[in-house]
Amino acid sequence: MFPSPNSDNNLNFAALIEMMKAKLLLIASFFLLLSQTVVAQEQDTVQRKKTRIHIEHYDVATFSKSMGDMQRLIGNVKMRHDSAYFFCDSAYFFEKTNSFNAFQNVHIIVNDSVEIFSDLLDYDGNTRFAEFFDNVKLMDDSTTLLTEYLTYDRNLHLACYPDSATTYRGDKTLISCIGYYRDDLKEFSFFENVEVTSPKYQMFTDTLYYNTNIEKMWFEGPTIIINEENTLDGEHGYYLVDEDIAFLDKRPVMRNETQRMKSDSMYYNRNIGLAKAYDHVDMIDTSYKVVMRGNYVEMWENKGLSFATDSAYATIYDNDNSDSLYIHGDTLFMYFDKQKEEAKKLIARRNVRFFKSDMQGKCDTLTYLVADSTIRMRVNPILWAEDSQMTGIDIDIKIKDQAIDWVLQKGNAFIISQDTVEGFNQIKGTDITSRFKDGGIHRVNVDGDKAETIYWIRDDDGGLIGIDVSNSETMVIEMENQNISIIKSFKGISETMYPESDLSESSRYLQGFKWHDEARPRDKDDIFRRIEAEMPQAAAEVAAEETTTETSAEAEPEAKEEQQPKRHRERKKLE
Repeated sequence: MFPSPNSDNNLNFAALIEMMKAKLLLIASFFLLLSQTVVAQEQDTVQRKKTRIHIEHYDVATFSKSMGDMQRLIGNVKMRHDSAYFFCDSAYFFEKTNSFNAFQNVHIIVNDSVEIFSDLLDYDGNTRFAEFFDNVKLMDDSTTLLTEYLTYDRNLHLACYPDSATTYRGDKTLISCIGYYRDDLKEFSFFENVEVTSPKYQMFTDTLYYNTNIEKMWFEGPTIIINEENTLDGEHGYYLVDEDIAFLDKRPVMRNETQRMKSDSMYYNRNIGLAKAYDHVDMIDTSYKVVMRGNYVEMWENKGLSFATDSAYATIYDNDNSDSLYIHGDTLFMYFDKQKEEAKKLIARRNVRFFKSDMQGKCDTLTYLVADSTIRMRVNPILWAEDSQMTGIDIDIKIKDQAIDWVLQKGNAFIISQDTVEGFNQIKGTDITSRFKDGGIHRVNVDGDKAETIYWIRDDDGGLIGIDVSNSETMVIEMENQNISIIKSFKGISETMYPESDLSESSRYLQGFKWHDEARPRDKDDIFRRIEAEMPQAAAEVAAEETTTETSAEAEPEAKEEQQPKRHRERKKLE
């Protein structure tokens, strides 16, 4: 670069200057663009009176007019310019131009906190502008920047590098291709292939601003933040270093092996394991194919809990997404296994409605047990399956192969289906277990103290044979093509076939009959329709039970024809 003042070779100062100009020309355009905005803003404040560079110490000095009145300083050189001190092994000092070149063990004390080291230095005292070459190190308090070429403008407190640097601060390492540092603001700007590494996280971006006073990073452009728990992708945002808090917008994504959350903007506090997502939020569990959506979602990693509200709904989708289950509630909660990072159960609260092609429903509280595909409906539940309306105090549904396997109605159970011509077919009992086949009810077990049915019996041509009214303690009903084929009654049997004219209108309905067809969701968008309902009496108790209970659904109910005592024991256990 520069010939050392200690060299015995003949010096050609003109050639030296030309060589310097050639190199500086390559980087001039970069720094011109980088600094012109800053210079324009601060040019009124940098008009300083020119001051002279003072030589404070050297071991040997020579003077040469052939080199343009240059002084050659050798050994323990020390110079001062205003408040800055310069140290080196040797130097060329140009008094007329108020500048110098320094060689080997170059060290500048810029101010109380900033020091710069290098092998070579070119300094202009009139412009207060310095260029450092080879093994450059800038230190400011606990921050160290390493590069091979650096400029420093003392007027603007601005250090710049055009070709890669590594910065260390505490336990963090920051790498970029281009950057600059304002030591008065304690702020770095990093550009192109920026990498941040610490024991807690890694960050990759194209543009990063880092203020070390407040320990805050701003990033722009595609950015990835990786920690032990999650990976965050975003286009814009900031990161609070000491607090481990990130905020991202422009459709950020948080993901791990089995879960993915996307939204318009996102807040993430790693210390407490809390993520908050805002607007158009999608939270996906790929292991169990559950999607939870809403305009506000919180995910608590340490608690294994997420909840969504504001137009919240969930989708449980199948492999080809052809027949998904859509669930809406005022608030949705998803519990997941913290170790496996997979969903365990989904709870929907208040104004719950759901839609699937083969079943629809409404209730106040719904729990979906993900692992065994069981749905629990609590507080005024209504389930529609094919042509049947099913009600009870509680309803449990087992899903198998994307279709209903069985339904258990517990307490004041009622099944109603509309007759093909007029009237309603009805089944009522304390508990009812219905098994499904090919999407329809195949077998019904009615248990409890009293089983009742009213059924409109028709011939093959649809003509009415009569209205069958039967009572017993328990019943087993076989269904075929949605019609009753066999009824088996046990204990206290009473059965009468009435001609239509002999059965009064009021006698055609079992006590407690209510037809809720207007409340039935018609499609996946209809789940958001508000339905006025009675205030549930036990909503608080059910909410507390569903929030704290982590157990799976009980074993699949067995179809029993005569074992009523066992059925009573099973019901008591389920309740």
